[in-house]
Amino acid sequence: MTQPIATTRNQLSYPLIDGYIHDWLIAGPYARPIDDLTAFAGDDFRGQVVERCRPTAAFANPPAEQSQLTVTAADGHQTLTWRATHCAADHLVNLSDYHPTCHYLCAWAYAEVEISNDVTVTCSLTANGPASVWINDALSHHQAGFHGQLPASQTLLAPLSAGRNRVLIRIEQVAVRTCPFVMAFQIAGVDAPTAQVLLPTAMPLFARRQSLEKLFAPAFLTQRIYHRDQEIRLKWPDAARVAGEITVRLQTPSGRIYADANAQVGPGFELSLGRAYQFPAGAYQVVLMPTPAEFYEHGLKLQRRINVQLATDKYAAEPYGDAEQRRNEALDLAARRDAGLYSEIAKMALGRWQQVKLTAIEAALANILRRGDGSIVDLLGLAGMLHRYGQDPSFPLPLRESIIERVRNAKYWIDEPGLDVMCYQTESHQILFHTAQALAGQLVPDHVFPNAGQDGAWHQAQGEARALTWIRKRAAGGFQQWDSHADFAHITLALSHLAELTANSELAELAAVMLDKLFFTVALNSHKGVFGSTQGRADTETLIGGRLSPMAGIARLLWGMGAFNGHVAAVVALACAAGYDLPPIIGQIATAQPEELWSRERHAGRCEAWSDGHTGDWEIHKVTYRTADYLLASAQNYRPGEPGGQEHIWQVTLGPDAVVFVNHPACVSEANAQRPNWQRGNGVLPRVAQWKDLLVAVHKLPRGERLGFTHAYFPAWAFDEYELRDGWAFARKGDGYLALTAANGLQPIGEGAQALEELRSYGDRNVWVAQLGRRAVDGDFDDFQARMLGLDVTFEALSIHATTLRGDSIDFGWEGPLLVNEREQPLRFLHHYESPFCTVDLNADAMEIQFLDQLLRLDFSLRTPP
Repeated sequence: MTQPIATTRNQLSYPLIDGYIHDWLIAGPYARPIDDLTAFAGDDFRGQVVERCRPTAAFANPPAEQSQLTVTAADGHQTLTWRATHCAADHLVNLSDYHPTCHYLCAWAYAEVEISNDVTVTCSLTANGPASVWINDALSHHQAGFHGQLPASQTLLAPLSAGRNRVLIRIEQVAVRTCPFVMAFQIAGVDAPTAQVLLPTAMPLFARRQSLEKLFAPAFLTQRIYHRDQEIRLKWPDAARVAGEITVRLQTPSGRIYADANAQVGPGFELSLGRAYQFPAGAYQVVLMPTPAEFYEHGLKLQRRINVQLATDKYAAEPYGDAEQRRNEALDLAARRDAGLYSEIAKMALGRWQQVKLTAIEAALANILRRGDGSIVDLLGLAGMLHRYGQDPSFPLPLRESIIERVRNAKYWIDEPGLDVMCYQTESHQILFHTAQALAGQLVPDHVFPNAGQDGAWHQAQGEARALTWIRKRAAGGFQQWDSHADFAHITLALSHLAELTANSELAELAAVMLDKLFFTVALNSHKGVFGSTQGRADTETLIGGRLSPMAGIARLLWGMGAFNGHVAAVVALACAAGYDLPPIIGQIATAQPEELWSRERHAGRCEAWSDGHTGDWEIHKVTYRTADYLLASAQNYRPGEPGGQEHIWQVTLGPDAVVFVNHPACVSEANAQRPNWQRGNGVLPRVAQWKDLLVAVHKLPRGERLGFTHAYFPAWAFDEYELRDGWAFARKGDGYLALTAANGLQPIGEGAQALEELRSYGDRNVWVAQLGRRAVDGDFDDFQARMLGLDVTFEALSIHATTLRGDSIDFGWEGPLLVNEREQPLRFLHHYESPFCTVDLNADAMEIQFLDQLLRLDFSLRTPP
């Protein structure tokens, strides 16, 4: 698979980092869709896919940056281009991505290691799937097997010769929805100061290419989210030792260019790319690249891309308007977006039939045919569309027939025939499937559905029964993926369809009551339109503020706080749901500005045996402390020391952008294909306890783990004031204050992708403390800081003794109880909900919610005998 070294190529030179090759040439991934999963039956279908789909790679030329690699497989040829890639602090080449249908993936990594003498070394190869290593053209190692989210490492002995040694690695993976796809290679036993990593390059203008790499590296954006009239600013640190001319572009990930500038950059240089309101809301990239002449005429294709979000939709931190005004606004904004099927449903709801794009509806039909991940959202939307508008004279008759054909041939549950990669495991997907099945059967009760061989009436009865069981289970015990923004949005999507469209009156009523319970949970845990709770299943975009959350538009629609954004499906469904009206008391709880709200929740249940590979009982105990100026929420003592996933354990919310949390990152990537990642979840879960406005998080990491630190998301740009002093980080937003510290100290990050938003604290044993305050209680910001610095805060190895701003003494550690004023406080709670508004036990048939002189009773008991 390899060829002799081309001695005429220029060579990029880099050091080994802790023995790791940090700089590679990468070709791929080569991606081959697996259309027929039935050809790979059995438990080891991934292994079968790899063996039957593995391509051959023809190295017509030795690997070099910007040269090509031809890959041949049964489905034809693909040409890949070698590109230089630099690893981050986790040492990983990271190709993780999301694939809505099953794909075979393969990629190649190449580097040359130059050493001064012959030596046999011990190497470590880390990967998620099968991987092979060739050293100096000889196959040295192969490892098989698949390792899920956390990659596995194996060692090999390899003889290296004095001079250059060629290292070629092939990694493989089978993608099923979110796909972690990483690799790392470490060499032990070489003289690191004299060893070099060399990357051949075919890129022209070699000296200029080297200088551009150095010019690009220190640049950072002053914010990761820009809104309304904020300037999009790219900056170089004052200490940067670089200068030169480059081109900078603002473009979408698909390549549409919105701004372009040539600049002479250097230390302290700052470039404005315009204000956020000048561009459509959405995801963008700031691209650093050579001048146009160098790029297009000479072929110097080096680039660096920095992801950024423009959240230009109006945000309401205070309630506004009435329900009808917000409904019309929600539908109008959704109709004007290019957001797929639900934008077209919004146009139909508004009677804008001439604007309906059939291509968007046809794309949804094609997605259902592929049975890709997420296609259930389209299937439910199309079924709802026919129920609402199918008899409208403006509805195209051929479209109605196409939708019915897809509805009849769809797969509605895991036990039906056919193999696919659709997700059936999460609570939200379960109710989406059950709702779609009930409404699909109701559409055409006399038609046979070929996949299951049953008629529509049977499907309607099955879907309704399953939906009723689902609702009663969550009514009794709550949500396993507690307070997940994405899951709650999907649940809202499903239940709003049921509340309006099902012919089963009991199901419609219970769906509406379940929506009341869900929205009460959101209202309890919200501040200024931000659903600031801890989460059982988080995505990165829901962690970095309230503007991008799928719950932001739901909150704005229901109680006038938040923002309509690109997540339109649940908002459109709720706006169309004539069968549901939010009880006013819930909106009033959401918008209240209490002096003090102390809320405790317990959610518990039993896992389905097939759902996620786990069986048995699950339980979560969470608390929220909320005032008019901030919200602090956490999951108490949740599985400390165990490997984490997507859980978001605690968060401070001061405003829509001013949120703070701490986690143990498992890697440097923010891709949602990895869980945990840089900010979502924890590699190892901490032990957390909260007493009202003070929180303690104790971290006990494995010795020598890959990154070796915990860190805070601390967006300095989002605060009105902030200051780092005497080991503490202080922040103010409005009249709310935060003081944050860690036993091992805080290191602010001032350049690179995490500039102005990250505080690191190194060490595998650490304790973090967050104390909240407010002007009404603690005086001005200077007074708050002075009082904090005067408190007694004493750290030991894995514990803390502290005095809070309220005069309470706190003792807490990796083991033992939470002591407040030397009295033990519970970390496990008796009640399902316990707050000034509602106290109710688990498994209760009803819950009562009281606010001032209003009372709302939610009755989950059966209306008719089972």
